[in-house]
Amino acid sequence: MERSMDMYISSVKIENYRTFKDVIFLFDSQMNIIVGDNNIGKTNFLNLLKVITSGDKFHYNDFRDLHKAICIFIELSMEDFSLPNTLKIQWEQYPTDVEPTLYDAKTKETIPLSYIHNLFYIDFSLENLVKNIQEDRNFNRIHQAFKQYLSSGEHARVHVQNWLLTIGEETRLPIDSNKAAQEVLDRIYGRNRQEELPVLQLMMAVGCQLIGELFSRKQHKNSLFEETLVEDKEGYKVLPLMVSIDDPEMHLHPYLQRAVLEFLKSILNNEEPFFVELIKSILQIDGLNGQLFVVTHSTDALIDDYRQIIRLHWDSEHHVQAACGAGFKFDGEIEKHLIMHFPEVKEAMYAKCALIVEGETEYGSFPYFAKTLGFNFDYYGICLINARGEHSISKISHLLSSFHIPTVCFYDRDVMEEHDDTSFYTEYICYEMDIVKTCIEQRKQNLLLDVIQQVEANSTHISSSLIKKACQKLCIPKSQYNPRKLENISPRAEKQLCFYYFAWLYGHKGVIIGRSLGLHLGKHEIPTSFKNVILQAISKSIHV
Repeated sequence: MERSMDMYISSVKIENYRTFKDVIFLFDSQMNIIVGDNNIGKTNFLNLLKVITSGDKFHYNDFRDLHKAICIFIELSMEDFSLPNTLKIQWEQYPTDVEPTLYDAKTKETIPLSYIHNLFYIDFSLENLVKNIQEDRNFNRIHQAFKQYLSSGEHARVHVQNWLLTIGEETRLPIDSNKAAQEVLDRIYGRNRQEELPVLQLMMAVGCQLIGELFSRKQHKNSLFEETLVEDKEGYKVLPLMVSIDDPEMHLHPYLQRAVLEFLKSILNNEEPFFVELIKSILQIDGLNGQLFVVTHSTDALIDDYRQIIRLHWDSEHHVQAACGAGFKFDGEIEKHLIMHFPEVKEAMYAKCALIVEGETEYGSFPYFAKTLGFNFDYYGICLINARGEHSISKISHLLSSFHIPTVCFYDRDVMEEHDDTSFYTEYICYEMDIVKTCIEQRKQNLLLDVIQQVEANSTHISSSLIKKACQKLCIPKSQYNPRKLENISPRAEKQLCFYYFAWLYGHKGVIIGRSLGLHLGKHEIPTSFKNVILQAISKSIHV
């Protein structure tokens, strides 16, 4: 059962809070992943959510400027509810205030603080997930939740037994709900809760921890819980819920990061049938309306949708700003293209500069060319991206620029057109010709021959098919050249050397040949056009 209505925080404007002088966040309704440099304020945002939803107030060290108030403007968006489409509220607190003041942002009338405290927020920790269950408080809340559900009848026992089968645990639960609940937890967490759980069991443990937290909140703050519920015109009752996770990579390996985040997201969006039934029974509601916030330094936690990513960055005045994918607007064709290519460019979210190249050969060679020139891309925070075709370069560059990531683009000259100042081109028709011309002019064709023989031994014969392909690229008649071996070409026949070596390289593109070129060519054999684009990327990464 997917949720049929939405209530979520669509935007937050923050003034004078810690690293945030004046920052606007725009949010996706389901999942938001916050990335950026260390100490830029990613976790600050989660702390802010915790304060304003808990009934607490900000302390002196939270104020960026002690002479000004912390102001927070929150917009709640609602769809398919018998309520206005948006609610805008303003939180304001001066350093000397005993408590903050809450306003209706439109009318400026004060409203009770309980209004915002009703926002249901859970700071979800993945740290020592299995060990934490040993604590009486955590164990008891989950145990009580299952005990209540299992006491509802035979159908509940069968439902739980079938669910346990999905993680490879076959059992017949006792009729006694207390013993049955204990058996369920033993099956999920293991009787010895010191052991590391398999992936499926860990995912279920995460879901159970969330259920236990919700059950505990309802038991201890039932009136507040009821006030938090939202009901649509048909009487469908849901719990709007915000869940945050900080640094999942600290506690989970890459596959688990993705698995746990996706599983948690699916529970919050009523896409896990077992948990939907459990939530209905123990919370007496129809479902959740969850919004997930994740702070991470890992590309492994990033989902393949730029619209759910928020990148914090420094502006020209060294103030923190937020580039929010949820606010980007692209036309349909570009949108489709960017979503398809986003898995390849996720690493750039953490880069100082992105260098975008057309294909695999460039991608395989440029890191080695940079090292030969005395630069390591990793040291300078440069992300090299293979666009897999020149048509993708400008689209990827546009997306990265929207996230305020400096970019440098490298094209073959034969596609040269009106581009911005981030675009660079080969000196000759394409990458391969720049390589060949630079080496042949210095009489270094032996380097190219070494590359060819290393990549593909006994392949120095230039066939008619390679000649045809090269002639089509260069727009010259095929009749000018006949098949021959590279070793048999006179060292003084510069024109023929250029053509035949070009024919081989152009017909053997790929990351392997790129790497071999990168390893064999010295500083003087690297084409000037390549040096220029690498140096430009280095410069941008330094001055970002």
